[in-house]
Amino acid sequence: MKLKTCLFYLMLLSATGHIHGQVFFPIDIHDGQTIETCSGFFVDSSGGDSLDFYQPGENYQLSFVSNDPERPLLKFTFDFFSLAPGDTLFVYNGVVREAQPYVEDELSGRTVYASATTLTFHFISHDPDDDNGKDDNGDNGDNGDNGDNDDNGDNDDNGDNGDDNDEPNERLGWKAEIACVSQCDLFVVEIDPINGLMNCPDAGGTFAFRAQAEYITDQFDSDPDSFTYSWLIGDTTFEGQQIEYDGFNTPGAYSVYVTATDPATSCEASTYVVFMVGTVPNFNGTNLSVDTVCAEEQFTLHGFANPTLWTGFQTAVIEDDPVFLNRDHPYASSLTFDVFEGAEITEVEDIGRVCVTIEHADYRDVEFFLRSPDGVLLELKSLGGAEGPEVDFINLGEPVLEIDDIPGTGYEYCFAPEAWYGTMYDTSPQIHEYQDNAGNYYAFAYFMPTDGTYTPNQNFSDLIESPLNGTWDLFIEDENDVTSGHIFGWRLMFNEKFYPDSLIFIPEIVEEKWFKNGNALSGNPATTSVEQPGDHDFLFQATDNFGCTYDTLLTIHVLPLPEIEIISELEIPICEGDSTLLTIYPINNDGDHYLYQWQVNGVDLPESTYDTLMVKEPALYTVIVTDTITGCVAFFDLDVTDQNCDLTIPNVFTPNGDGINDEFEILNLEHYPNAQMVIFNRHGKRVFEHHDYYNNWWDGGNAPDGTYFYVLQYARMGEMRYAEGSVTIIR
Repeated sequence: MKLKTCLFYLMLLSATGHIHGQVFFPIDIHDGQTIETCSGFFVDSSGGDSLDFYQPGENYQLSFVSNDPERPLLKFTFDFFSLAPGDTLFVYNGVVREAQPYVEDELSGRTVYASATTLTFHFISHDPDDDNGKDDNGDNGDNGDNGDNDDNGDNDDNGDNGDDNDEPNERLGWKAEIACVSQCDLFVVEIDPINGLMNCPDAGGTFAFRAQAEYITDQFDSDPDSFTYSWLIGDTTFEGQQIEYDGFNTPGAYSVYVTATDPATSCEASTYVVFMVGTVPNFNGTNLSVDTVCAEEQFTLHGFANPTLWTGFQTAVIEDDPVFLNRDHPYASSLTFDVFEGAEITEVEDIGRVCVTIEHADYRDVEFFLRSPDGVLLELKSLGGAEGPEVDFINLGEPVLEIDDIPGTGYEYCFAPEAWYGTMYDTSPQIHEYQDNAGNYYAFAYFMPTDGTYTPNQNFSDLIESPLNGTWDLFIEDENDVTSGHIFGWRLMFNEKFYPDSLIFIPEIVEEKWFKNGNALSGNPATTSVEQPGDHDFLFQATDNFGCTYDTLLTIHVLPLPEIEIISELEIPICEGDSTLLTIYPINNDGDHYLYQWQVNGVDLPESTYDTLMVKEPALYTVIVTDTITGCVAFFDLDVTDQNCDLTIPNVFTPNGDGINDEFEILNLEHYPNAQMVIFNRHGKRVFEHHDYYNNWWDGGNAPDGTYFYVLQYARMGEMRYAEGSVTIIR
């Protein structure tokens, strides 16, 4: 031990062994002793000071014995425990029991119980300079370099007081609080919730719980099979080591208590677990970006699953009927708490939020006050408002402006220590549209937003030292005899640190999905479209950390798209140089309420807004069709291409039956239906005639070889044309 540390403890402990009213037992000072005590602190040679260090090369042993016959066993709770590598604290459950070695930080925050009346500690810290009397040169330090028993004359190899090869800050040591316990104090029981500790509301089911009691130490002779167990859930009692309960159906937190008894010693131990039945979330705000959409048009689904808070006590005032508020009818209401066991507000963050659900014609005319149980009156909202638009009304919520006795729609306005907005006085209003509960529509209504919390007009720090338990009052006054509104309720929440699970919890939404026809969509919000007209349902599903799944259904009305067909007068591809008339034919209706706009290659054709279009050039022709009744728009394309339709008429053919050039066939004649062919011999006699020559080719018949003359009559673009010439038969 360092000299200064030793002197410090000698002075403080030589007379009384107390330091500032606490008894300390440093292992070095009490080395070899047996101390009878039930209190105090067992510490290392640094005195349990986490800023000082024990020394290398220590080897001390200290025993403790209880001095309380009714509590004969010892309990050591280690506030901290930090040993350097290689150092060990051995713990003996009795002076002759086998030791349990503890190293480094193994005992930090843990408790050691004696399994005998005596508990012995043996501490050894290694000495990196201990080389059995030899120094670095192996000469026992007697080379006479300095006459000081080692190479440097400083009693170790490095002159560091034996402090080499380890870091001093690794040798913090330990501090353990001493207490005495009885056998029954070491009797404990635990509950195993076999089916878990969560259930969904109205899910039903039977839940099993098993208790297991034991003594913390193994020194006592006991018969676990003889232990008895008594259970309490609500008002229902049970007996036995394992029980079943089927009453967890309603949202809430249910305490499951068990008491175990050892009949041989009459020792009892109790514990409990909290079983939670989740709350049903609300889906307020879940919406479609539009209520009605055209087929194939994209729209967005926004899903909101808002968890519902459960509390085992009242946290909010919910008015059965909205309370009328005006100058002659101020609002006053109270919340009383009795569950916080002496807790008080010590910092502003201890206030969670104060929220008021209200509608009022003009926020500038109302004033909010909160009063604590010890009488502190805090102004949440003052009269007046920030300079802004010169309008008659800046609403809270959605009031019915013209009729006082019809409640409007209340919005919840919250005040919090770390708020999104400044005071309501300093916050600018926003504009929205709404239809009030009397059927009046307001296109540009000013209102105070609710998408964030507000800073109270008077700082929450004024509530410091106010108790949580007691009666909290809310006052709201209207200073204008023209405006009015309604109060729907209010709530007061404190910091969540004050609420154990048995008093309050809120499920966590862990998964959200949209479904279309049973198929999951991607993401939330989700963007999709529907091809078929009609009403289509979309399911929004949310799952919480209780494993409970809830859903809500939204319906969108899908309007049909215009349906038409584009018909070309000529078969496509058309012949080069020809023109064809494109005609729109509506499908399933007469199309009287359709509007048309033609495009060529994606560019509007000016003034081409009719149901026909004459085209000559090859291109992609598009018609944009708008249904003036539904507003739905559809695009229809027709790709007009052309080809070479010039006739190729041979001047010879060989009808010899070999399958090659056996007929007088004219190439491209298929483009000229009903073409008429007349063939004459050299004497002018008609030998062949047909009024639709395509594919009705002349095979020469019985005509002899020789030259024949033909006249082909066909129509192109409505104009009659003729082709004349000669053809020779060679067999």
